Amino acid sequence: MKKFILFMAFASLLNGCTTTSYKSGPAAVSTPTTQDYPIPVYTEDMDVPRPCQVIGTISIGHTSVTMIGGDIDKEMEKVMQAAHQKGADVVKIVSLQKPGFDTPNFAVQAELLRYADNWERVAFTEKEFAAYLQQHQATLDPIEGIWSGGWPNRVGIMRDPSKPGRDFIAFTLSTDSPAWQPGYKKIDLARAAAPDTYNLRYYRNDFAWSETAVRLDHNRAFEFIQNVDDKTYLVRYTKIGAPVPAQ
Repeated sequence: MKKFILFMAFASLLNGCTTTSYKSGPAAVSTPTTQDYPIPVYTEDMDVPRPCQVIGTISIGHTSVTMIGGDIDKEMEKVMQAAHQKGADVVKIVSLQKPGFDTPNFAVQAELLRYADNWERVAFTEKEFAAYLQQHQATLDPIEGIWSGGWPNRVGIMRDPSKPGRDFIAFTLSTDSPAWQPGYKKIDLARAAAPDTYNLRYYRNDFAWSETAVRLDHNRAFEFIQNVDDKTYLVRYTKIGAPVPAQ
């Protein structure tokens, strides 16, 4: 019996033990998010694309009795669970200590952040925007209209030179991303030198942006490539509203 107890005690040391602590920050909130709310994670060397405020800091470390063990996925599950419970928009890794001779478990410290700015938005419902397109049909640019990025993602593109270097804005009409709201800006567009060509600043679902140029395909579609986390994605939009008026 003593040998069994000793074996179980030794096994518990091999499995590793961690401690978790949380400290509220100056912008603490208490409204949790649903588990499907996407919370991007940024490492120490990455910049968060939007201004943020600190909700709090979570620290996960090893205990003095830990011998070996540790699983970074399990530790990050604890971080993400806390992020949803505290209503965070972003997780920023402050430090990550890998297992070693003196530190047998992963130790993680992360800041839980919420967005501190007001994302630009257009106050049009899809019905109101369709009416706007009908009213201005005679003067529409070929890029203006309702565009589908694959069901259920749709954007409206309209003339809006209110920002330097911008001629048009694309805004969300419907989306499958809980982090995006109707009216949120999705793309800044500017006319390029070549006919039917536009320069785009495209905002991904984590609000990070990239720039590219596109050419309209018979005024009905445009596409471009996105490289994210060493993966390549084709983004394609097809016009589904506001046919181009006859020239």
